[in-house]
Amino acid sequence: MSKGKQVKALPSPDLNQDISLELIAIAIKARRTQQGLDLKTASMLSDVSVVTLSKIEYASKGVRMESVLKVMRALGIKLSILPWESDNA
Repeated sequence: MSKGKQVKALPSPDLNQDISLELIAIAIKARRTQQGLDLKTASMLSDVSVVTLSKIEYASKGVRMESVLKVMRALGIKLSILPWESDNA
């Protein structure tokens, strides 16, 4: 954690809801703050800019999926895709 102002941990969101940009943003910010990481430190660990991380945490449109995945990996957030049934049954 960077020296300076302490990061206030946010509560984890309800993850039992349909995925959305807003849910991903809230989950990322909650995880980052729970780990005590400020934006600068988390952006360095994720290899994205502070501006990009901030945009991700505010669910701004136009952020590259690759950047979101980098941040999620760095923070230990896993995204799963469950198998689906074929429509050709």
